[in-house]
Amino acid sequence: MNVKKNLKKIEFSILGDLSTKNICLVFIHGWGGNKNSFKKVAGSFAIKKSVWFLPQAPYLLDGEDKYSWTFEKSPGKYEREEPVQLMLNFLEEQVFSRFDSKDVFLFGFSQGALVCYELLKILDKPIAGLFPISGFIADQNKTIKRINAAQMNTPIVIGHGLKDEVVSFHESELAFNLLKNESSNVMLESYKGGHKIGYSYIKKIRDLIHQIH
Repeated sequence: MNVKKNLKKIEFSILGDLSTKNICLVFIHGWGGNKNSFKKVAGSFAIKKSVWFLPQAPYLLDGEDKYSWTFEKSPGKYEREEPVQLMLNFLEEQVFSRFDSKDVFLFGFSQGALVCYELLKILDKPIAGLFPISGFIADQNKTIKRINAAQMNTPIVIGHGLKDEVVSFHESELAFNLLKNESSNVMLESYKGGHKIGYSYIKKIRDLIHQIH
């Protein structure tokens, strides 16, 4: 599919009552998703005292309510800087203006996990946790610093299905091996199934969040 590159604003949905919640969960959808993609799954996490922010990728795919976090600028080269900057602006204006950064948990699925890994390098406010799911790291150069100093104590829990037919489980193994060189607070959780979020992972993250808060 071709991508329309004239959208420069992060739209989003909110699940929960901002006036009564003290934990913020931000979920970055995958390729072809939108701000409503995660609404049903969010309920499965059942995180107490939480509100969900569901940002929508800025690049519309042709003629559909489907979006991407990147586009091909030239053969084999993809835009990464602009969408990451847009996400940084979104977090600053919509999330960190309402919540302390240490009360914010960041999730990303598939292409959204790629955005998580990019944010991990540059996000200079410590967050409560980062959870890339069924994703991959774009540049696997071992000399690149991948974790901002502000996130050195941030729990990073990578999730991936062992039979993922879209993004190989090996991609999360590579990400784990790169990140563990910089932080002792990185975990890789595998689960049965394909390109989805496994229940065992949901339970693991729910327990972790409730332990932290």
